[in-house]
Amino acid sequence: PAAKTASSSSKQAQLKKQRKTSSASSSFLLFAGVVGVLLAGGVFLYRNGHLDDAIASIRTLTSNEKSSTSSPANEPSSLKDKKHASKQEDQGEQKESSTTETKKTSEPAKKKKKRKVESRVLRQPVSKKDPDYAIVSELHAADDQLKKKNTQAALESFRALVSNNPDSSRARFGEAAALDALSEEQQSNEVLTKAIVAYRKACRKSGAPMNIRKAACLRMSDRLAFVGRSRRAVEILEEFSKVKANDKDVLTELALQCLMSGNNPLAKTTLHKLLKLHPDDGFAQGHLGFVLKLENNFEEAIPLMYAGLRGDDDRSREGRFYYHLGDALYRSNRSEEAYKVYAEGAGVGHYNSMWQRSMYNEPNLKAQPWWKPDELPYLKDIRMLEKNWKTIRDEGLAVMDLKRGGFEPEAEGLRKEGKWNQFDLFHQGRIVEENCRRVPKTCAMMKGIPDATGCKRGQIKYSIMQPGTVVWPHCGPTNCRLRHHLGLVVPKNVFIKCGNVSQTWEEGKMIIFDDSFEHEVQHKGDSFRLILIVDFWHPDLSAHQKRTLSPI
Repeated sequence: PAAKTASSSSKQAQLKKQRKTSSASSSFLLFAGVVGVLLAGGVFLYRNGHLDDAIASIRTLTSNEKSSTSSPANEPSSLKDKKHASKQEDQGEQKESSTTETKKTSEPAKKKKKRKVESRVLRQPVSKKDPDYAIVSELHAADDQLKKKNTQAALESFRALVSNNPDSSRARFGEAAALDALSEEQQSNEVLTKAIVAYRKACRKSGAPMNIRKAACLRMSDRLAFVGRSRRAVEILEEFSKVKANDKDVLTELALQCLMSGNNPLAKTTLHKLLKLHPDDGFAQGHLGFVLKLENNFEEAIPLMYAGLRGDDDRSREGRFYYHLGDALYRSNRSEEAYKVYAEGAGVGHYNSMWQRSMYNEPNLKAQPWWKPDELPYLKDIRMLEKNWKTIRDEGLAVMDLKRGGFEPEAEGLRKEGKWNQFDLFHQGRIVEENCRRVPKTCAMMKGIPDATGCKRGQIKYSIMQPGTVVWPHCGPTNCRLRHHLGLVVPKNVFIKCGNVSQTWEEGKMIIFDDSFEHEVQHKGDSFRLILIVDFWHPDLSAHQKRTLSPI
């Protein structure tokens, strides 16, 4: 339709767009100058120990961001965005209960698309030569029932159409869409499985209109990912991409599902293909930059992630992209630029502040980098662990001495150099039975502390760090926990810095910090450091929140 618009109208629209772009560019340049001054002051204060003053400076910065900029990457989150984030988290709980494959923690989050695809597909024009032409009115009537949320009636109508017209791809697609809607209404994985099967039949029906097959394939992929079967979704999309080659939507979904299933090599190949076909695609730019960053290819990753943030696809402007771009810049000795990106991410509502960059947060929780035991309601539990520290230490040392070991390397790419290994006892509120059998006394103590063992957004684990290890500045994923470190074997010249305050460990004593704030570790000693890490729920969380928050 746009191509058929009168020439004069097109020229007017172009002039209007140019004026708007010019105005936005001028505003952004003015805003950038303000950002530079405030940011430099904030970083200076922070690096010189004045955390409160730094935060005040950055609050001024983020306040200006919210009110001054019109750049897409700096738009404040709307109420609708916040509701959407809450809905995503609820879906995460459902995924956890039915997941059959382990989801990688590094993958980009995927926004749920509005489910209007069935109406668009079923309302598209039908040729007189198409077998479905004779039943168009019945298809529309069933679709109307679905839109009015008369889901069961719509399902019966579509099933009757399938029964009478077994070759109708549209009727099969409508049946799948009705089952899909019914599964949401009933919160039923059993019904959702039937919907996935129905989508598969519509997707694979040779001779069916390609738009029906494509819509069925994409929705089936989305639903497979919802129940934790992203690997299966990748297989379906790979198969369909051979039928409909170079389709942007199919390649985009394939790249997403590859990332969700941890298949970064195929994601990389797919994203390269997308960019070759669509050089300015913001989704492909941001996500390819993300993959390259995970490979430590910062030189190529940084410009791509910048392009993604400045592009027009929201999926490349999520909080994790600001986080990983800033991290890549910091590791490339561009720290001032990194903190500017972090400040921008905070300004659009992704983080509580540029220093506290967790992304899975609850509101109104007290935020401070360091805590004292007597500030917390579980002081008795802390003292019990401190009293029994030698027992905990001896069990940890015994596991270290076993020939088959058990300590696994830190796997999040946080080390700049050195060796750092961990031995999990509880993970996301679940006991690691095999490991607990090897340290039975320690796990017996922990089982009496539900705010730790039941912390679905935390872990309990031994952590051993060798001399010469340096851990990059980083933030934990959530503000819903406080991290406790019990010193077990502590040499000299080992330090942890959080909120620009450095501390060391002491054998038999607990130090407590909020790991959603930026923190880093340096081991300049001459022997290994061994601690027990125990995550407790944040004390300001309600019992309902602890019970219903999704695992991380």
